[in-house]
Amino acid sequence: MIFLDSSRSRAADPPIEASGALTGRTDDLRAAVAAIQGGTHVAVMLLGDSGIGKSTLLEAVVAELHSEVTPVRIHGSPALTNVPYGVLGPFIVGLPVKEATSQLAVLRTFWSRLEDERNTSGKPLLLIVDDAHELDEATAGILVELAAAGWAKLLVAAAARPGLPEPLLQLWFEGIAVRLDLRPLTQQQTDEMLNHRLGRQVLPNVAEILWEASAGNPLLLNGLIDDAKSDGTLLQRNGVWLFTRPLNSHGDQLTDVVRRQLLRRSPAEREALNLVALAEPVSRELIESLAGEAAVAALVERELVKVTPSPHSELRLWHAVYGDTLRNLISPARSLQLRQSLLQLMDTEPTSAEGLLRQVSWALECGTDVDDRQLLRAAVLASRLYQDELARRIAAQVQDPELQMAARSVIARTYFNTADYSAARDILEADFGKGQSVAVLLTGTLMWAAVLSSLGHRPADIMNRARELLRAGERLAAANPEDADSILAATRERYATMDSMVLALAGDFEGAPTTALPRAKGDPLPPVNHFDAAFRLALKAERLLVLGKARQAFAVASEAMSTAGSGRDELYFLAEFLVVRAAAAVIHSGDWEAAETLLAGVAASTGPSRITFGGGGHAAHGIIQLYQGKTAQSLHTLGAALESLRLADPQQLFALTASMAFAAAAEAGDKDKAAAFLADCEAAAPAVSRYLRTLSEMAVVYGKARLGNHPGAIAELRVLGRPHGGGDAPGLEFDSLAFCLALGDPDAASRLLELKPGLEGRRAAAICGYAGAIATDLAPDYLEAAKSCEDAELWSFAALAYDAAATAYRSAGDTLRERMAMSLRKRCFGQADSIPGTDPEAETDSLGLLTRRERDIVALAVRGLSDRQIAGELHVSIRTVEGHLYRSYAKLNVKGRDQLAGLAESQ
Repeated sequence: MIFLDSSRSRAADPPIEASGALTGRTDDLRAAVAAIQGGTHVAVMLLGDSGIGKSTLLEAVVAELHSEVTPVRIHGSPALTNVPYGVLGPFIVGLPVKEATSQLAVLRTFWSRLEDERNTSGKPLLLIVDDAHELDEATAGILVELAAAGWAKLLVAAAARPGLPEPLLQLWFEGIAVRLDLRPLTQQQTDEMLNHRLGRQVLPNVAEILWEASAGNPLLLNGLIDDAKSDGTLLQRNGVWLFTRPLNSHGDQLTDVVRRQLLRRSPAEREALNLVALAEPVSRELIESLAGEAAVAALVERELVKVTPSPHSELRLWHAVYGDTLRNLISPARSLQLRQSLLQLMDTEPTSAEGLLRQVSWALECGTDVDDRQLLRAAVLASRLYQDELARRIAAQVQDPELQMAARSVIARTYFNTADYSAARDILEADFGKGQSVAVLLTGTLMWAAVLSSLGHRPADIMNRARELLRAGERLAAANPEDADSILAATRERYATMDSMVLALAGDFEGAPTTALPRAKGDPLPPVNHFDAAFRLALKAERLLVLGKARQAFAVASEAMSTAGSGRDELYFLAEFLVVRAAAAVIHSGDWEAAETLLAGVAASTGPSRITFGGGGHAAHGIIQLYQGKTAQSLHTLGAALESLRLADPQQLFALTASMAFAAAAEAGDKDKAAAFLADCEAAAPAVSRYLRTLSEMAVVYGKARLGNHPGAIAELRVLGRPHGGGDAPGLEFDSLAFCLALGDPDAASRLLELKPGLEGRRAAAICGYAGAIATDLAPDYLEAAKSCEDAELWSFAALAYDAAATAYRSAGDTLRERMAMSLRKRCFGQADSIPGTDPEAETDSLGLLTRRERDIVALAVRGLSDRQIAGELHVSIRTVEGHLYRSYAKLNVKGRDQLAGLAESQ
């Protein structure tokens, strides 16, 4: 028998490394190689969906074994599936025709050819069979005979559906074959593949969007990457790879993949697939009536189409990215023909929003007229899905004058999506205060106010201009006296909501309400609707944040998110606005776990939304890292966030992000990057929110001080923390004093201690604890403060506290404790510089291995105190002292007390 002997002597097994093409497959590669090298199994079977990487893995296995085997390749073919021994033709050309159907004759001839190759190479045979699902049963039987007899080993790749021929499958049932089912890539594996292909500077939302679009299929993933790079959707800006617009799914690479799939389908299957692509989601019954049940069943079996569970089953494409490509491959004439045949059987309109949008798009592609109201509904849906080009194209088709204003507001929204606020304003201002019905009059008014706010207009100016809405309502009421009360109530309610909105967007919690709603003098004005209530809560959260009540601010902002609910129409950006307010509060408080949970909700939004709003989430992560003292990580994250925000910045976070990136670059000593980020910050419109605007100004002053060219930084920071010259903004003042403390200003400590009772959150408590240690200037207090900062994950402040403790111990002549403090300071720097998901570099200072009690006892022992004296000093038993010393000896790898002094001197 011929087999590979894994026990024979080899110099060394070469390392198996995962290349970009093998991302996520290293374990499978190792398992396959080990199985072939071993003596237990005669075959390795790689199974998975089309494009999952079977052939790539198969070739990697062959490459690993190239010096140990004689490879013989056999490839299945759909054209020869029903031809006995068809794929063995090149090996049995000398066989007489009359013996071509004899298994024994074929086996003998085939083996003779294989033996010649084996004798030439002198190495065992490895039969490599790709697309084994397309082998005929007779050929599969021959291969099994060879493997079972030990004459050769098999390396087989096959599609999971329809799977392996029965003879090959029998090897697995008998336990002499290894079966490896290849799964789609996880999101983490997708990240790794992108790192191989593009480098490490890739925005997180790029990997998220590509993973969702490809469903973890490597073939689709690579095609999407290539197409996105080719058409400019995926660009590298300042070293960062990002999406400039929603992902295109009909590029050349993806089209080639889809064409190859179509070539393998029957005419009936192709028609069914085209119908699903044009009309999805579409009734399964409809498609079966046009293309046949067998065709639909085959597409479902091959996982080209999936059935959605519902009372009435609907069909969708298994891979949504196939949709545009399939539709582009269908000629307009054929598309119209298919549409007409489908409409003849349809007795109802699409029930889902997605179905309506697809039907309207299909009609426009075919040049068919669509009802204006249906067009408007579809345009609104497209804008909500951030399909901006489609939304504009559909809205432009609306002809009804009564609906055209609403259509124009949809177009304005698409410009708002891409931060083209001037274009949005021009459209909305032309229609503001116009309309012959209250519904038309109110259309686009909230978006108008939001656009003006984004352009930097003050709330009071916006609301003065908004009074035109009230006057228009009065004119409309006069023209329709029977509906006057409802018209006036609706316009006043909208005015009140606009008032709350622009104040909330600006963070102007001191702004006086300008509402036209009647109320008794001195009575608090109740919210007019849940939007008004949500904006008022957002204002309250901002006020609490400025007052230093970060936990309360987060709770109120969370309540605002719950109050806002869903169905926001024009206020589709409300959720992200409230997330920013909540994130500001939770980051200020230092509750990093709550912040991650909050931001994870943004990351879980749909792909196009992540492109529009994703930059804000990246910025929040970068600010967290900066506060934690993770300067290098922060610089990387904030730099990437800036590139995303250049494309879309609906929450006006660019200036804040640039200022924080400037501070991080200055902290890291990267003067070139700092200069670039400062230029970005100075050129950008300031943040809309007053709190974020002030925080941005503080970060700029801090960064300039770090660069050493801003001598008045401390005084300027103190002024920014007290915007009205008094102590009415303790939250802002805390932020300014934290920057001062980080710059080494000891005078900030006394004011922080005055503010401490009114401040909330772990971050404030830890930094104020450090301020308290500065006030006492005692080493134990510094150590306690450092521990609190470590617990709060404020590594830079913890390092400052340990450094101060070391200085205090040095002044006292306590060398051992000084070294211990410096060791712990070094550990903090290690935590700050560690890579997420890994442990920081192992501690090299042995004194850092001791507990606090052990360090105290060792320090006294070094000073020459006996066990009894140490027990008296620390008010513990002698036995306790002895136990701690023995454990310390073991940790420090010393034999006794006499070696401790030498150890202290060496540290």
